[in-house]
Amino acid sequence: MRMYNPEWEAIRRFNYTPNFIDLQFDLSGMEIPADHGHALYQEITRHLPWLRDTAVAGIHPVHATPSGRNDNLVINRRVKLVLRLPVDRAVEARELVGKEIDPGAGPLKIGDLKEKPVTPFATLYSHFVVVNTEDEAGFLDEVRQLMLEMGITAGLIPGKFHKMHLPDRVIGGYSLMLHDIDLMQSMTLQERGLGLYRGLGCGIFIPHKSIKEVAFD
Repeated sequence: MRMYNPEWEAIRRFNYTPNFIDLQFDLSGMEIPADHGHALYQEITRHLPWLRDTAVAGIHPVHATPSGRNDNLVINRRVKLVLRLPVDRAVEARELVGKEIDPGAGPLKIGDLKEKPVTPFATLYSHFVVVNTEDEAGFLDEVRQLMLEMGITAGLIPGKFHKMHLPDRVIGGYSLMLHDIDLMQSMTLQERGLGLYRGLGCGIFIPHKSIKEVAFD
């Protein structure tokens, strides 16, 4: 029997059965490169090869504090590895517990996990959204078109431009805040994501409480 969780209770009251879940794994070690999207994807799919064929699955970017010495982020006990997966894949993903990965700055150990349901929220934020253009005006136009195709309307606030290095190229995109979203549309957007490279941590949206912080992330 699932233990009581206020987030699951909120979903129940919303009368919606979530199709996706965030699995939050403890992570221990020293550091991870700030630009870790591709390397982390390679390491996780080494243990979970089926992720490569699950286009809707995502690996959240690891959020941690810059070391101040190099281009790495410092891993502490609050840092998590988070996967957004279809609910029916959650059991298989538990195979990550106890595994070791090395995204480029030394070995990291994956620990216990906690389930966190995708919840409806009127303001959403993604650290890095990538579409087919890096021009800000073109970026916003394409984002609006993608949202229109999903039947989603919301206010858009772009943030900083970011880059990610892949083996054969560099991709660029923006952080993005969406506000005043209908709650059912909020669930759709969180479950489907927006733009390209979900496995690399791009286009994954999380609830956000303020529209004031987007310009600084």
